[in-house]
Amino acid sequence: GSVQQSVDEVVPVITLLGDDPMTVAHGNTFTDPGTAVSDNVDDGLVTTVTGTVDTSTVGSYILTYDVSDAAGNSATPVTRTVNVTDQTAPVITLLGTNPMTVAHGDAFIDPGTTVGDNIDTGLFTVSSGTVDTNSVGSYTLTYGVSDAAGNAATLVTRTVNVTDQTAPVIALLGE
Repeated sequence: GSVQQSVDEVVPVITLLGDDPMTVAHGNTFTDPGTAVSDNVDDGLVTTVTGTVDTSTVGSYILTYDVSDAAGNSATPVTRTVNVTDQTAPVITLLGTNPMTVAHGDAFIDPGTTVGDNIDTGLFTVSSGTVDTNSVGSYTLTYGVSDAAGNAATLVTRTVNVTDQTAPVIALLGE
């Protein structure tokens, strides 16, 4: 009798697990959901991955998965795009006091704000509202800012109270 040998000529197939593309927040940990490999002969095949994801740098990263079976048949490589994005809003801090008190008729000088952000530098708030120091009353200034990725800070407000701080003058009549 003759012995027939079967030759494995079927390539393994790689299937991505998880999303493609994937999005991960800047500074977070990227966990690769991996792949599944099916083959007509071999069980337990594991892909090799080339490429890295640097979550400390916003950008788009490509991971490539490849595998060969025991007979040397190479799968068609599969890629995954991982986008590292800025998902953190800036934080506004008021300088000076809040609430502030200004004397009626005095000039109001806004002490301003500082803006902290995980990526962008040099951000400045936009303020809305006015203070009329010629009218006694309470005024609200609102400060806002968005970073380059479009993440809006929580609005911050300052109350400015314009008060009458001038003592009355008593004039004696008939002297």
